[in-house]
Amino acid sequence: MITTVTEPGALGQVYDTVLRPSFPPTERTAREVFVDGGASGRFDVLGAYEGDACVGAIVGQRFDGAMLVVWLAVGGAARGGGTGSALITAGLERWVTLPGVQLVLGEVERPDLFEAHPDHGDPARRLAFYARLGAGALTLPYYPPPSREGMPRIPGLLLVALATKDSAPLPRALGPEETDAVRTYLLAAMGEPVEGDAQTAAAFEALDDLMLLPLDEYPAVPLPPGVALP
Repeated sequence: MITTVTEPGALGQVYDTVLRPSFPPTERTAREVFVDGGASGRFDVLGAYEGDACVGAIVGQRFDGAMLVVWLAVGGAARGGGTGSALITAGLERWVTLPGVQLVLGEVERPDLFEAHPDHGDPARRLAFYARLGAGALTLPYYPPPSREGMPRIPGLLLVALATKDSAPLPRALGPEETDAVRTYLLAAMGEPVEGDAQTAAAFEALDDLMLLPLDEYPAVPLPPGVALP
């Protein structure tokens, strides 16, 4: 069963049983921030349950015309059983149909930069999973903002469009409303570029000619300044 989760105790269970084991500290917020965000509606949390046990979750956050999948994870025992597919389907159907939302975004580690991890997953398998959904990679050198104060950036992730209002085949250019939605997200996530911050400046410069590529063409997505392939 997949259901929305808003009660603080249930949100704490989602964090403890799904998010904490699935993401390193650099990629998840503090427990109290997650619980407060889910209870207040800042995070839209969908949980997958077997009986009373939460076995997976997808979490979205809205940035005007863009919805970001902040976290998607399935507990180890439930992996490979279709729970992840059911969660992403439920989340995308819920969010892409919201009035004003142009696209649903997600963050994916590049397989050419990140290796598989026994607890945190395999980037190549994750990319293939999203490719089967028809997702596309945005051609901007992306880094996710730190999940909490004092944590470093993780430059070199892909920003992908998991679902869009426009169903035209890939590759394609983003429309003006889609580009505005991505810009709004970047402003909220990164802030305005400041002098000396080449990585943020490069991301905003890429908005001038933004494309959406099939995920198997992700090597064509530029890397942030200062990041090189191993």
